[in-house]
Amino acid sequence: MVKSWHIWSFPNNIYILLKRDVHSYFFNEMFNEYGGKRPYARFLGIYQNHLKSYWKRYFKKNGKIYVQYIPLWVFKESCKTKKLKTLIEKGIDKIRVRAGTPLDYNKLRLPIKESPEFYRVVAHLIGDGYAGKIKVPYYANTCKTLRKQFKKDLQTFGKIKTYERTPNTTPCIMFPKLIADILRRILDMEFTRPSKLPKSIFSASKGCQSAFLQALFDDEGTASNNITIGMINPNLVGEIKRLIESLDIKTGKISVRKINHKNYGYYFSICEKDVGKFQDKIGFYHPNKQKRLNIKLKIKERNYIRRTRPLDWTRKRIIDLLKIRPRTTIELSNNLLLTIGGVYNHLNYLERDNKIQRSGYKNKCLWLIN
Repeated sequence: MVKSWHIWSFPNNIYILLKRDVHSYFFNEMFNEYGGKRPYARFLGIYQNHLKSYWKRYFKKNGKIYVQYIPLWVFKESCKTKKLKTLIEKGIDKIRVRAGTPLDYNKLRLPIKESPEFYRVVAHLIGDGYAGKIKVPYYANTCKTLRKQFKKDLQTFGKIKTYERTPNTTPCIMFPKLIADILRRILDMEFTRPSKLPKSIFSASKGCQSAFLQALFDDEGTASNNITIGMINPNLVGEIKRLIESLDIKTGKISVRKINHKNYGYYFSICEKDVGKFQDKIGFYHPNKQKRLNIKLKIKERNYIRRTRPLDWTRKRIIDLLKIRPRTTIELSNNLLLTIGGVYNHLNYLERDNKIQRSGYKNKCLWLIN
């Protein structure tokens, strides 16, 4: 069954503005039920002057008049009947966080429902996103294809406005804090230093699980040699591993690597024999990573059909490619349909023979003709 969330599942500190006729009806009902403004304020546990601001629909500050929004918790406490709840739902004009820009309520797509788009947004916030309790949330990635997909996926919540900024070197898609606050509440999780996956993803459809995992691998995965994913929280990585294995894709053991003087990363890879399953059930949307995965599958197919090629042919082909222009290890691997490890054997031989030289390090190494 597809899960869905309506306004009553949203955070208590979301602020709403009712249409005038519904606003008047609501407060008349409350004053009649509780016997006036003072008893109703006492029921809510707030000062009477505060309640009057809610009732009047405005407040004054420094000689200026401002529209008074009402926190959602007031309606949660007050609406005891289905009829009144339905009236409030249909009578909302605008919605906002405390200091955020109001959104037209009719532009939201409610109830919010589980979907691949929904879970891709969630996964990107776990990966390369930020959605803390303060500041504007964003998704940061250098890949234009992923940023475009993220903006499109946000529309699953309604007509959501976004804008792009590049504060340092990585472009960021900024979006309303209201969406991030709602996601934090309905999924019961944090997106700053997350330590777990949303519980609901484990009971979601296979399509939702695949979209969620694809977004995580797009952000945090690699496809240079093995299909690997890693993050700094071991529990989070363990849950990702468990979710992948629930799709009948085997994974290796979690390993630990030191990132810097105080942080460690936790990683695991897709078992080599299940790379094809990974492609079919998850794959990448990131174009460069998907290209590398396709090459990896071609290498696997070539090795199955034809185990070996003459060493001299392979090494001559490397020399010919480098005569055209310098190339990285991954580029040579792609051209030769060899694994990273396989191409390194030839590169090391040619380097020892003083025919080529390297510049850089690891897979980013650039190879040149001597």
